[in-house]
Amino acid sequence: MQLYYHFPFFIILLPLISSFLIALFNSEKAARGITLFVQLILTALSFALLFSLLNAPVRTFTYRLGNLPAPWCNELRAGLFEAMMSCAFAVVMLFSITGGNGDTAKDLKKGKIHYFYLLLNLLTSSLMVLVFTNDIFTAYVFIEINTLAACIIVVAKESGETIKATIKYMVLSILGSGLFLMSTSMLYGITGHLLMEPAHNVVSALAATGQYHVPLITTLVLFTIAVAVKSALFPFHSWLPDAHGSATTTASAVLSGLVLKGYIVLFIKLVSRVYGMDVINMLGVMPALFTLGLISMVFGSVFAMMQKDIKRMIAYSSVAHIGYIFMGIGFNTPAGFAAASYHIIAHAFTKSMLFIAAGALINIAGSKVIADMRGSALKGKVAGVAFVTGAFSLIGIPLFAGFPSKFYLAGAAISQGGHGTWIAVVILALSTFLNALYYVPTLFKLYSKGDEQGAVQTTGELSGGGYKVKFSPVPTLVCLIAANIALGIFYVPLLNILERGFVLLG
Repeated sequence: MQLYYHFPFFIILLPLISSFLIALFNSEKAARGITLFVQLILTALSFALLFSLLNAPVRTFTYRLGNLPAPWCNELRAGLFEAMMSCAFAVVMLFSITGGNGDTAKDLKKGKIHYFYLLLNLLTSSLMVLVFTNDIFTAYVFIEINTLAACIIVVAKESGETIKATIKYMVLSILGSGLFLMSTSMLYGITGHLLMEPAHNVVSALAATGQYHVPLITTLVLFTIAVAVKSALFPFHSWLPDAHGSATTTASAVLSGLVLKGYIVLFIKLVSRVYGMDVINMLGVMPALFTLGLISMVFGSVFAMMQKDIKRMIAYSSVAHIGYIFMGIGFNTPAGFAAASYHIIAHAFTKSMLFIAAGALINIAGSKVIADMRGSALKGKVAGVAFVTGAFSLIGIPLFAGFPSKFYLAGAAISQGGHGTWIAVVILALSTFLNALYYVPTLFKLYSKGDEQGAVQTTGELSGGGYKVKFSPVPTLVCLIAANIALGIFYVPLLNILERGFVLLG
């Protein structure tokens, strides 16, 4: 067995161990240091796994947790797709933590900050399980861990706004989790398996004979609705703006950049590894998902245009861009899945950067209201540039991360043919126009000269109430700006890896 075969296991295990260490030391400084150290190790392991697979004769492998045959053992599965997602998740988590450290120290009570880092480690571990697991029930267990940790980091700020948002988030998340468990139970009852490959063999055989047609459709519909609720696809999005808009900066960046995407990555694996594209076409569920994606693209942007709070505007923007991802999945073609996967990565980097930049600009202006933030980008120059970069990326301007995914989504629509082609292309163009309608006016306000009275003089030094910020977001924002531009320029090799990775998923 090659050394890199063990990397997925350690990528999952190390954050779990660090959670216990943080609880043991009970120190804010130790918690921060352990968390950042572990995130650096995870990033290194993820890239080592990716490069090892790129140079290996076989670019996918299964890692058994226990030397027993299916269905008795648990399994992890790693290929180019999983390795790419692991790299993206590890880097974005690292940047989300470092970029929001200052607001974490400001927004959270002194004796509870180490618990916040503990939960971030649990979130990291659960996200990596969703990326690597080959067992559907294990995925459910860590979905629950993910949900609980995500709800607690929202409420960690301890305000009336976050408590209300967390209750709504928890109720809808429980609904999504329940639907996922129901579907898992039904699928197990039909196939007798929880591991993805053995379940796929039974599903394919049943689909070929026409047996259990309605139950199979039901399981796929329940999985789809569960993931739609968890990832805030319209019309299941109502919890997202409150949760992401009221949380502290790191929580908002992690929730929008990663937590939403973890469920979608799992869904892509379920679609390709459990059902398969041929069975999916036979069951006929994807047109509904494609339609919901298109609706989400439009209405997410429409709601974003109506917001006065900058964080709520960014949150509604996530609803629209989740629609892009589901539209790509709805094509049910390798090109559509590759474009959707690239948008997962591009959106993760962009949304993390936008929330960190918005947090810095809010500290400068002393308000989350866009009209009150006039001139804040002139005082916080790096945060202003980061916000411009993120806005240009989500609008889809060339040389930024969002352009390649939109371009390839359009290409996937055109290659598919039929009436859906023109509908998808028109909605893509309309959504891009709507993205510009709320981001461009916001940029003008951030860069317009406002009232100088009471303005904070330098970004990353002071925030409301004269609190001294210990950690500047500037280095993180510089790295995210560079990463965003790199994703917008060097996208061809990354898309090639994702395309090959998706083929290997089946």
